[in-house]
Amino acid sequence: MGTIRVIEPGMLTTVQDLGRVGYTANGICRSGAADPLSFRRGNALVGNPHNTPALEMTLIGSTLLFESDAVVALTGGMTPGFESDRTVRISAGSQVRIGPFAANARRYLCIRGGIRVPSVLGSASTHLSAQFGGFHGRPLRTGDVFEFGDSDFSLTSQPGASQSPPPTEPRTVRAIDGAHRSKFDDAAADTFWNSTFSVSNQSNRVGLRLDGPMISSRVTGRLISEGMPPGAVQVPENGKPIVLGVDHPTTGGYPVIACVATADLHILGQARPGDTLRFAHVTLDEARQALRDRNAGFDQGATGS
Repeated sequence: MGTIRVIEPGMLTTVQDLGRVGYTANGICRSGAADPLSFRRGNALVGNPHNTPALEMTLIGSTLLFESDAVVALTGGMTPGFESDRTVRISAGSQVRIGPFAANARRYLCIRGGIRVPSVLGSASTHLSAQFGGFHGRPLRTGDVFEFGDSDFSLTSQPGASQSPPPTEPRTVRAIDGAHRSKFDDAAADTFWNSTFSVSNQSNRVGLRLDGPMISSRVTGRLISEGMPPGAVQVPENGKPIVLGVDHPTTGGYPVIACVATADLHILGQARPGDTLRFAHVTLDEARQALRDRNAGFDQGATGS
């Protein structure tokens, strides 16, 4: 067992895993890593099962004092001063600073043995709005000390799926027609599928608000609330789409014009204010095949599930 002390927490640093499953009917979203691809790759690099709790950092990373020896990996993109996408050994007494991110919104610091926090409803992920899970249900603060498991140096790291290439603008995400496609005429649908949108400053883990052309629907007011999945693209009355993220509300009454393919949710998780997005129309079968293809890289040689 080892410990790490938080010197500077960064903008928003939380403990996450791959989320809690099976509680949507109770109004509890899955939460978990906003970019599950980078999260899983980091755990594979340090020899952990894929769902091992790790740190998710947003825009500005943390400064951490390692009070014990550790084996770590940082994924999610290049960060000045820290080698990404490789296994690094940290000696006890070392202070590690992960500075502002040059691109992408989130980095994952995975530690061999995993961060030790209580499981709540089967998950260690932090549910920020409900204030449970993770480290006392909140982001890390200066002075916090958290534990991690045994960083057995005899363990062999496993290769994760290869690092994604640097992002290009606009970022393209595949999506299928939404449940309320019939609430939009063909002109509105064409505008949505053929336009480039900018990620608003009013974006977070709950969802991305998009600036761009107005998308008009045939709906006056709101629909009767119904269940919402991550990646649902809602169109409120102002015509500016909102793409739901991992901490999304579990119900909603805005019409849904599209839903992002699960295989591309990690792209949404790395989009930051000012980034641009486009939506590529795919069928449900194509979206399912994309997910199988994405997972294949982890099924070949990576540990855990």
